[in-house]
Amino acid sequence: MSEMNGLEYFEKVYGQVPDWAAKMHQFAPEALGYYTKLRNEILVKGTMAQKDKELILVGINAARRYERSMLYHTKGAMDAGATVEEIVDIISTCIISRGIPAWLTGIKAIQYAIEVMNNKRSTERSEAGVCFQSVEECLSYYEQETGKIPNWIELLMEHNPDVLLQYSNLRNAVLKDHYVSRKLKELLLVGINVCERYKEGVSLHVNGAKKFGATDEEIAEVSLVGLLTAGIPAWFEGSDFL
Repeated sequence: MSEMNGLEYFEKVYGQVPDWAAKMHQFAPEALGYYTKLRNEILVKGTMAQKDKELILVGINAARRYERSMLYHTKGAMDAGATVEEIVDIISTCIISRGIPAWLTGIKAIQYAIEVMNNKRSTERSEAGVCFQSVEECLSYYEQETGKIPNWIELLMEHNPDVLLQYSNLRNAVLKDHYVSRKLKELLLVGINVCERYKEGVSLHVNGAKKFGATDEEIAEVSLVGLLTAGIPAWFEGSDFL
């Protein structure tokens, strides 16, 4: 695939040449050629499966509310074997980091995935997570998750314990092995935060990903995946944790 020109590459990957790629070919064909080689190197090769990288890009772009790129990578994820349920699980994970706007954008990825799968949905379901009943249970949860109670949790406990309780239940429900593994969800959150250059978030989820078995090679690959959509600053942020 690296021997193809940029237009041939996108024709093969998406079945059509996106308008932005056609214009780049018109005005800077060598730049498009280098970009397609970089894209192929990052998405196809490496430690992580191509499907997982595409799923991470679906989530990153939903979190950043960039619908066009999200839909391209939804197609890429489905072509690589992703299911509707995995797309839903990825978009749901974005909520705890970037809120309901990420879900509202992500709905379009879910709708696209359903169309691709001809509305054939799996009947598999996972068991419901334990629901916290008290702030004390929430504090124990964060201590187990991070080894300490984060400062922002302490402040939320002091000033708005009801929000802490509800947010913790949401986080606990989303961040678990389901159709997508806990590790991949943590890697997605690393990707979102490197793209938005939020170092505290990167640190939190790098630690979370490593707790569930992620390697430095996988952290590096997620940072490179982020580079494709957010540029070299995403690599700068991720590389600090290698």
